[in-house]
Amino acid sequence: MGFLADLRTLNAQATAVRDRMDVGSTLAAAQQSLEQANRVMAASVAANDPVSDAARVRTTATVVAARQLPMMIGMDAVVELELIAQLPGGIPLPASRTQPLAPIQLARVTPGAIIDVSLVPGRPDTVRLELGA
Repeated sequence: MGFLADLRTLNAQATAVRDRMDVGSTLAAAQQSLEQANRVMAASVAANDPVSDAARVRTTATVVAARQLPMMIGMDAVVELELIAQLPGGIPLPASRTQPLAPIQLARVTPGAIIDVSLVPGRPDTVRLELGA
């Protein structure tokens, strides 16, 4: 009878958990998380603008700060980067970028690291990491 008593206890516990569960708030939290992921993905995908691509220059940038956000996209960590890009002529341009990065690339974006980027001069919102594969 011990097995049946344990089964009855588990059934009662499961029923109590189900009764306390708020499906509406769980769905709302999932929706909010999905919207945040969509915002991050939209910010990380560069717009396909042939005019901007023609004006884009390759340069280097120094990573000032790198913060991993509390979300993952697939196996990639979402990282918020603050950069100082060096424009032609040595002019520094502060820029920021939020982007998913593969775990193997995380070591390349530590503060103080110099990375390859491309951007449209004078437009920090167009910065694109050129980390390669």
